[in-house]
Amino acid sequence: MRDPISERPFLSTDVTRRRRSLADPGFGWRFLLPLCIGVSLNPINSTMIATALATIGRDLKVGANDTIWLVSVMYVFSSIGQPIAGRLADRYGPRRVLLAGSVMVLLTGAGGIFAANMGQLIVLRALVGIGTGAIYPAAMAIVRERARRLDLPTPTRVLALMGTASLTTLTIGPPLAGALVEYVSWRAIFVVNLPLALIALTMIVIWVDKDAPREPGGGVRGLDLPGMSLFAGALGSLLIFLMTMSTPKWWVLGLSLAFFVAMVLLERRTSLPFIDVRGIGGNIPLMLTLLRFVLVFTVVYGVMFGLSQWLEDARGLSPSGVGVVLLIQSGIGALLALYAGRITSIGGPVLIGVSAMLVGSVMIFLATSQSPLWYFGAIAVVFAIPSGPTFVANQMAVYEQTPAEHIGSVSGLSRTCQFLGALISAGLIALFFGTHPTDDGLHDLAIVMFGCAVALIVITVADRSVWRGATRTR
Repeated sequence: MRDPISERPFLSTDVTRRRRSLADPGFGWRFLLPLCIGVSLNPINSTMIATALATIGRDLKVGANDTIWLVSVMYVFSSIGQPIAGRLADRYGPRRVLLAGSVMVLLTGAGGIFAANMGQLIVLRALVGIGTGAIYPAAMAIVRERARRLDLPTPTRVLALMGTASLTTLTIGPPLAGALVEYVSWRAIFVVNLPLALIALTMIVIWVDKDAPREPGGGVRGLDLPGMSLFAGALGSLLIFLMTMSTPKWWVLGLSLAFFVAMVLLERRTSLPFIDVRGIGGNIPLMLTLLRFVLVFTVVYGVMFGLSQWLEDARGLSPSGVGVVLLIQSGIGALLALYAGRITSIGGPVLIGVSAMLVGSVMIFLATSQSPLWYFGAIAVVFAIPSGPTFVANQMAVYEQTPAEHIGSVSGLSRTCQFLGALISAGLIALFFGTHPTDDGLHDLAIVMFGCAVALIVITVADRSVWRGATRTR
């Protein structure tokens, strides 16, 4: 069977159409609610664990070098699993993948009640990463399939609402986890997945349309298992290198490169590739969008994890004070993401967001442990801009630049790029901060963030595709 992606241009060029309102029956609240709840499960699980690490370590009598794996393992398995889940959604139907991911999250919630040691918790976090990671690419595929079936234009407000759901739960994760750990138990941060996943699962079964019939895909052979394995090897070894960047293991980076080269060579000769390297390589706009995801989230997570740690340990701010700063950034970002649903081109919000990154990076470089509190509130407001509209605009670019039959796998790949940015920032923080955050370490981090912002401005200005109006869904 010939792969349809190689039979036509990879980027939509249809004429812009007038958008229908969110009240359109094609995208009513019954359609949106299960998707928004589903896509919120990954960010809320990725942030809730941070507040519980110290308590888990004390209860299970393990050190910080062990508990940090509860954070890392979810990122690793989400990063690897999302493109694979997207591939499954493209081949066998996104609703099936959405249901499978929700069931997996439900089971991990139950497992949190009985986990007795760190090894079991790490396995649960890996399963949480796979389950929650499967939901986003499947949700994107469902939106694309609905829009194409009803001949609707690009649903920018739908994408904005999904982005807002992610940002909102990213915001409420730490304070929610803090309350659960303090007043219930650290196990509650696992158990909370039970009601959330059960609600999402029920709504999906009742309100999400069944998958349209798929063309025969050659069974397991149609999944391109060798390509998936090489991708997992390349990304997994790269993530391990990034997580240990303070004491770099260069042979691990070399192993990642070898896996990557082998994957590219294999996928170029595969009729139904897991990742169509020919199609992506021939589409510069999509490649630039994926690069923007990496650079944007290197900066955003640098602020979220790096600045917050410095504020507490070097500036002397209380944990609740740090929480307020993050709440300002994420809360305003979520509100701005809603407004981003009105955009008619991608370039404007991206350029505004990366310009704010440039300003914010300079502000962080000028900050010292003697700077007044209002100054850090202003930094949070500035970084709220790339946290909201820029995320939605890049998400919209992926939607626009990807053919419908590959939206699942490419959406998953975009999320992988997001987590890659998070792990790059974590490695840089470990490298610059060492055993204790300092002003000099923060300034070194700000220089890297400034460089990312400059690169993003150049990429955005040079990419003419993001300055066109939103196109008709294919």
